[in-house]
Amino acid sequence: MDKRSLIGFLLILIILVLWPYWNKLFLPQQEETSPQQQEETTVRPEKHDTLYQEPVGAYQKHIKPQVEISHPVGKPDIPEKLINVETEDFIAVFSSYGGLLKSIQLKKYFIENGPAGDSLVHLIGPPQSSPWQAMGALTLSVEDSLHYINYLPFTVDGGDIYLTDGDEPKSLSFIYDNPDGASIIKEYTFMPTGYDFKFSLTINDPPAFGFVDKLTIGWLMPSIPTEKNLKDDLDKFAAFSNMAGEVEEFKKLEKGKLHRSLTGNNLWVAVRSKYFTNIIISDDKQGDEILIVGNESSITDINSKQHKWKKFGVGMTFKLDDNSYSNNFTIYTGPLDYQILQKMGHNLGKLVDMGWSVFRPFAIAILWIFIQFHKFLLNYGLVIIIFSILMKVVFWPLTRKSATSMHKMKELQPKIQEIKAKYKDDPQRLNTETMRLYKEYGVNPFGSCLPLFIQMPIFISMWAVLRNSIELRAAEFVFWITDLSQKDQYYVLPIVMGISMFFQQKMTITDPKQKMMIYLMPVFFTIFFAGLPSGLILYWTVFNVAGIFEQLRIKRKMEAEKKANA
Repeated sequence: MDKRSLIGFLLILIILVLWPYWNKLFLPQQEETSPQQQEETTVRPEKHDTLYQEPVGAYQKHIKPQVEISHPVGKPDIPEKLINVETEDFIAVFSSYGGLLKSIQLKKYFIENGPAGDSLVHLIGPPQSSPWQAMGALTLSVEDSLHYINYLPFTVDGGDIYLTDGDEPKSLSFIYDNPDGASIIKEYTFMPTGYDFKFSLTINDPPAFGFVDKLTIGWLMPSIPTEKNLKDDLDKFAAFSNMAGEVEEFKKLEKGKLHRSLTGNNLWVAVRSKYFTNIIISDDKQGDEILIVGNESSITDINSKQHKWKKFGVGMTFKLDDNSYSNNFTIYTGPLDYQILQKMGHNLGKLVDMGWSVFRPFAIAILWIFIQFHKFLLNYGLVIIIFSILMKVVFWPLTRKSATSMHKMKELQPKIQEIKAKYKDDPQRLNTETMRLYKEYGVNPFGSCLPLFIQMPIFISMWAVLRNSIELRAAEFVFWITDLSQKDQYYVLPIVMGISMFFQQKMTITDPKQKMMIYLMPVFFTIFFAGLPSGLILYWTVFNVAGIFEQLRIKRKMEAEKKANA
């Protein structure tokens, strides 16, 4: 890369790094709350603030329950009955209290940096929590308050369910009858594979339960941190909705709180962490309103460092027009897998963060290529190496032209220096004569910039894929590189990348006045790349090394042509 290319690349990388800080400086931010204010916010919530949860896994021992609630009824006299459901992909626990989902664990995903013997990722839970501390998901609410029915014992129709691939779907029902003959029926249907299940709700005579005008079906359990890099995980926590086909994100709090009720047809609501999501999708009737609630507390990571934990809950509100209510839902509680969510429709794929919208198509394409390569390579490090070589082949026509132009520029340096000496006092004539020389020898002084700028969408899109795709989560390569989505903790790859860049610079820089760049830029880029995902550095290192061999090949070819023409 010559000076213009490096400057262009540098500017793009600076924009990439500084963009979050620009947002913080120039976009309105919520007020910071002191630790004392945070404690007051979480311990004495408003009635609608139902975010309460004992986190599990790696951070459980560092966190105290953040929110306590008052309960509208006393503890039921009938003992709680827990029903276990296990499929190929998850383990769920349902409670007879309210017929609620109490816990769900994903069998194929483990908490990063967790306790000995890595525990499974919990998206809510754990099942041993008392119903008053972790009530569960799929609650019923009215007028921003949890309905008392969530605390009452339902009759269970069915027992524990265990499904393996090839089994028929099975159902589990919870029924509550009041003395006047009104009833609430919750039915859950499970498939042997997949992270979704069906939920059917039927209420006969809603007014008998206090549901007069509307009811809200909610997922008011906050997402639980699961990642080694706690800050990165918490930064992605948010709530989402699909209103009239448009996906909207909610993650800003005001004075440590969020409470919004928006009117409009909605298809689904969701809460999301960095790699996982919980979604309520209405299959039969669109919701009439959405409820988004949130609060903030602090959480301490395994290194005793405190972070802000934004907790979000969501709900779909439906108007009641007659003496009965019935609706079917699809509940998804699992990884942010773009292919799975995209197949489910309703723009669910937009829950996966693929970077800036202008680069999103590139990121989706790169992810698809990675997945296809991984089917037979079985190692994402090898996938990245092959992808880097493939990109070098794709860009070969451009890079060959650029490299040829740079070699011609190197040969023209004596003539250029003569022109500079001759017209040093006449800048206009100097420029004219220099451009004439370039035209005469077929040299484009800006040609080396084009391959770089064409590669930028690939580079930035790869950054998004490596940082946010569940497929790259904890993806191992070799030896010390145990997670391609995180930085190289020993900084070996950044150093190797810097060395490769040094040799590439030495081969391409032609202007004697720019020789200092040969030493400065590799050092700068090594420092800059040190904090980027190791998979991204691997890509750029392989690209550089391939570029060195490419330069040597072109150099030998041009020297051979020069001898042949001599």
